[in-house]
Amino acid sequence: KEKDKAVMGAAGKKFTGMLQDLVASCLTDLKTKTNRTKFETLVTIHVHQKDIFYEIWKKVREHKVRDENDFEWLKQTRFFWKTESDHSI
Repeated sequence: KEKDKAVMGAAGKKFTGMLQDLVASCLTDLKTKTNRTKFETLVTIHVHQKDIFYEIWKKVREHKVRDENDFEWLKQTRFFWKTESDHSI
């Protein structure tokens, strides 16, 4: 159970490191406008993902999210089941 408590902190540090790497890339010469747009889009998406992650983590610590079936957790999932292909996306 202690390992479970540490995983959120480790994931948060990983997200922060990835975001710092993306931002550092934006500060370099990316050669083309298309590449710059791609990296800026990745930064925007990653900032949103990080915000959602910390919001969920706060709710877990406050015991507002009790398990993986809690609405506060499920409303952030982005998976859909395609019955015709029997795969999740």
